[in-house]
Amino acid sequence: MNNEELLNIKDLKVYFPIRKGIFLQTVGYIKAVDGVDLQIKSGENLSVVGESGSGKTTLGKTIVGLIKPTGGKVAYNYNGKSFELFRSVPINVRQSVQMIFQDPFSSLNPRLKIVDTLKEALEIRKMFRTKREMIDYLGTLLEKVGLKREYLYRYPHEFSGGQRQRISIVRAISVKPKFIVLDEPTSSLDVSVQAQVINLLKELQRELNLTYFFITHNVAIAKYIGQKIAVMYLGKIVEINDSENLINSPFHPYTRLLLSAVVEPKIEHEKEIKVGGEPPSPVNVPSGCRFHTRCPFAMKICEEVEPDLVEYGGAFVACHLYSKERTKQIEKS
Repeated sequence: MNNEELLNIKDLKVYFPIRKGIFLQTVGYIKAVDGVDLQIKSGENLSVVGESGSGKTTLGKTIVGLIKPTGGKVAYNYNGKSFELFRSVPINVRQSVQMIFQDPFSSLNPRLKIVDTLKEALEIRKMFRTKREMIDYLGTLLEKVGLKREYLYRYPHEFSGGQRQRISIVRAISVKPKFIVLDEPTSSLDVSVQAQVINLLKELQRELNLTYFFITHNVAIAKYIGQKIAVMYLGKIVEINDSENLINSPFHPYTRLLLSAVVEPKIEHEKEIKVGGEPPSPVNVPSGCRFHTRCPFAMKICEEVEPDLVEYGGAFVACHLYSKERTKQIEKS
């Protein structure tokens, strides 16, 4: 593993227009991703957590080039050169970044046999001289993820959800990628199968020296997969820290809310995790800090000024409890 920067995201914005009327006039925007900054090093796993609608999946799809951003930059480092994947790039660069989707029942074409689904990318890249070599390679990969070679000639409806997700994993690793975005790959699976798939992903990561961008709403899984965790709320990153530190010593009130669902709260912090209400609509984002409408520690400055993501206690946190603006306010009072 080296420490070179593999992915550099700067001020990334993805806005979806809201159109109404017979002429489909734009009357507003859904700010799914709104000014995200992230850096990922080669071999490093980053987990992104947040409630449904926080923008996690949109962020992941934009990173791999499936969605064109409204603004900002996604720079991917391939052999010392920087590329933006939503633009035209060489095919070897494009296929070094893969994505594993959330629903294994819709991510495979039901009309194609597994072999036809898997061989398409290999044929485009002309990775093998003969069809026999290619089939043998795919059979070996199926065995690597715990499936049988003869499954190549079956259709998706003949498999369980866990088996389909393993086939999706084979599709992703078959082109020998460096970076994989995983969009809640176990959320639609039975609990007993989830652990098997998660352990398989960890094993493949070590064996193939992969870098993961793991999207989930489950903080426990985020800790198990990633060395770092980024917490996302209404299109913004509100906290980034090492997994262990974030679980044991969260800073942002929203992070504490997420942890309260999976970690038994300490008595002395009971007040801190009593965060109420539902997240606001992304169509009508609150002014200032987006979390102030639900935060028990909200101050006047939170309603007016959006906090920057600043370094604090070894983490990065976007909260006025830890910001320079808060310090200035205390000094004036």
